[in-house]
Amino acid sequence: MVVLPVLILLLFEGVLRIAGYGDRLDLFITNPVEGYEKYLIVNPEIGKKYFQKFEYTAPANDIFLKEKPESTFRIFVMGSSVVYGFPYERNLMFSRIMQQRLDEAYPGRSIEVVNTAITAINSFTLLDFMDEILKQEPDAILIYAGHNEFYGAFGIGSHETMSRNRFLTRLHIAFMDSRIYQLIRNAVSATARSIAGDREGGVHGTLMKRVVKNSDILLYSEEYNVAMKRYRQNMEAILKKAGKRKIPVFIGELVSNIHGMEPFNSIPAETLEAAIDVFRKARAAEKNGDFEEALELYYRAKDLDCIRFRASEDVNRMINTLSEDYHAYMVPLLKVFQDHSARRFIGNNLMTEHVHPNVDGNFLMAETFFDCIVQSGILGKPDQTRSHTAEYFRRNYGYTALDTLLAYHRVRNLKGYWPFVMDEQEGYDYRITYRPGSHTDSLAFSVMKDPGLQLADVRPDLARRYERSGQIFEAYCEYEALLRMNPYIAVNYRDAATCLLKMEDLPPALMYFQKSLEYEESFYACFRMGEIYLIMGDYSSAIRYFEKAFHLAPEENKINVAAKLYTACVYAGKTKQAGDLASELRRANAAGYLDIPPKHYVFSNYIPFQTRDRVVQAMQMVREDREEEALALLESSLQTYDSHMANRMIGEIYLKQGDREKALDYLNKVYEHFRFDPGFLHHFVLLYLADKDIENARRNLEEIRRLDPDYAHLELLTAMLSQLH
Repeated sequence: MVVLPVLILLLFEGVLRIAGYGDRLDLFITNPVEGYEKYLIVNPEIGKKYFQKFEYTAPANDIFLKEKPESTFRIFVMGSSVVYGFPYERNLMFSRIMQQRLDEAYPGRSIEVVNTAITAINSFTLLDFMDEILKQEPDAILIYAGHNEFYGAFGIGSHETMSRNRFLTRLHIAFMDSRIYQLIRNAVSATARSIAGDREGGVHGTLMKRVVKNSDILLYSEEYNVAMKRYRQNMEAILKKAGKRKIPVFIGELVSNIHGMEPFNSIPAETLEAAIDVFRKARAAEKNGDFEEALELYYRAKDLDCIRFRASEDVNRMINTLSEDYHAYMVPLLKVFQDHSARRFIGNNLMTEHVHPNVDGNFLMAETFFDCIVQSGILGKPDQTRSHTAEYFRRNYGYTALDTLLAYHRVRNLKGYWPFVMDEQEGYDYRITYRPGSHTDSLAFSVMKDPGLQLADVRPDLARRYERSGQIFEAYCEYEALLRMNPYIAVNYRDAATCLLKMEDLPPALMYFQKSLEYEESFYACFRMGEIYLIMGDYSSAIRYFEKAFHLAPEENKINVAAKLYTACVYAGKTKQAGDLASELRRANAAGYLDIPPKHYVFSNYIPFQTRDRVVQAMQMVREDREEEALALLESSLQTYDSHMANRMIGEIYLKQGDREKALDYLNKVYEHFRFDPGFLHHFVLLYLADKDIENARRNLEEIRRLDPDYAHLELLTAMLSQLH
C-alpha cells in the first residue's frame, strides 16, 4: 500500500520526462554549442525554477570543463544583479575583471571563474545552488548577496513568493526539479490566472517595479525580522555546506548609495523617525562640517527607507559575524568603497543608482576580491614581476564608450519608473524623445530600447567601421571588449589579435591566437602564429605552426603556407625539409617563392602602437647621450602600456650605466620575447661575466653561437669568458 503509490508517481514522472514535458532545471548543463561538448555551462533556463510570474535573466556565459584537470583552480561566484554586472554587459562583471587579474598574477595556473548570478534572486536561490556547485569541485566560492532579501524571488515582499514558512519555501524549490510538481504548479497557476482575469491589474514598468508585492516594510517590523532571520539561516546553511567540504568562502560586505540618493519612501512610526527627515539631518550635518555625524545619519536614513531595495546595515553585521563563526573570508567592500569616497560618503562617485556599482565601482569590487584571494594564500604566491597596478590594469581592460553609454541609458530608463518616481504620471519615457548624439550613442540607445538586440550584435559592426576608416586602435578596443564579453569564442581572439598585428604589437597577438586555438582549430590562427614566430627568430615554433596551417589551409592558400614553411626551414638549417619543399614549389610553378631574403633578426623593429612615439623618441635621446631623459620617458610609458621594447631599452640603459641589478630585472621580464636575438643574449653574457657567474655566461654564449655562428662579437665574448675562467 505504501510502495504502490510511490511506484505510480515514479512511473508518471518517467512518462512526463520521456514525453518532454517540463523543464530540466539542473544548475549546470552540457554546453549546447557544437564543438564545446566537453564544457559545462550555467543553465540558461535556470531562472524558470524561481520565477513563474516574471521574466528572468539568463546567467552569464561562463563555461568550465566537465573533467576538472588537476592543475585547474575553480572559483564559483554567487549573487544577483550586482554580480551579474547590471547595468553593464558581461565584460564589466567584477568576476570577469577579477579573473584577468588572477590570470596575470598567477601565469602558471589555469583559473576558471564561473559566475552563476541572475537578477532578482536572494539567499534562497543561492542555497539551492550550493549542492550542485559543490559537485563541480570548487576551490573557492565568492558571494555578494543581501540586497534582494525582501523583493527577490521568495522574498517576503515579492510577487514571486511561496510561503512565510522557510521550510515550505525550501521544499517548494526542491520539488521544482520534479516534472509532476511542475505540472501541478503550472495547472494551479493557469487556473488562478483564469479566475483572476484582469483583476491583478497588469503591473507595468521595470522588473524592479513589477516584482514588488508589499513595498513598504518598516525597520524591525515583523516582515523585516522574518527576512533577516531567513537570510541568516540560509547563509549559515551555505557556509556549513562549504565548511564540510573545506571549501574557502569569500563573502563581500554590501555597499549602497547613501549620499547621492534620498530614501525611496518614508513612513514614520511610533519609535522611528521618517527616513527623509533623517536624510535631511545628514545633509545639514555635512554642510556644518560634522562628517562623522552625517555619515551615521546617512546610513540611518538608508536603513529607515521602507522600500527595501538597499540592504540595511544589519546584513553587514550578520556577514561579519557569519564570516567569523564559520571561518569564511570577509571581503571589506564597505570600508574600501568608503575609503575611495570623499568624507567616506559612498554616492554617485561609485554607484549608478541605489546599489549597482559604476565602472569605477566594479573595478574596485574586483580589486578587493582579488586582494583577499591573494592574501589568503589559497593560490600560492603571485608572480610580482608580471603584475601591474590596478590603475594600469583598468586603463588596458576591454571596455569602451559603448559600454558606458549603454549603462547610462539603462539607468536613465530605470529611473523613469517606480520607486525612483513615486507618481509615474510625473515621470516620462525619455526613450520617445531622446535623440542620440553620435553613432556610438545611437548603437547603445538601440540596444537599450530593443530587447531583441544585444551589444554583442552591434559591437563587431562598430569595430569593422573603425577598421574601414583606418582607426585600428579603436577597432582593437571594441574587439577586446567583445572578447571580454564572450571569452570562449575563438573568433573574438582572432579579431583582436589581427588588430594587434596591424599595430605591430606581436607578443599579445601571439597570445590571443594561441588562446583562440583552445576553442577552435584555425588555419588563420596557425598561419599568423607561424609568421610571428618567424619574425621572433623562433624557427622551430614557426615550422610547427606552418605545418599545422598547411593541413588546415584551403587549397588556394597551400602554396603561400608552403613558401613560408620553406623560409622557416632554410633559416633553421633544416636542409632536407627545405629541399623537399623547394621541389614541391617548383612542381607547383611557384619557384619565385624560393628567392628569400638573408636571415636577419627583425623582431626588435616592431614597436607597439600604444607606446611607439615615446620609444622612438627615447631611442633618439639615447643616440644623443641623454640617457636619464630616455629612462624617464620609457618608465613613464610603462605606466600607460607595458611594452616589451620599452622594457628592453630600460634594461640596456641600466646595463650601460653599470646598474646590473636593475638591468637584469628589466631584461629578464622580456627574455621570452627576445631569447632568439644574439644581441639581446649578448647583454646577459656581460651581466653574468660581471657577476662572475661563469656557468650562466657560458650558457648564453653557446646559445649565441648556435643562433648565429657569424655573430660579430662572438670572439670578443669568448675571450672575455676565457680570461675570467
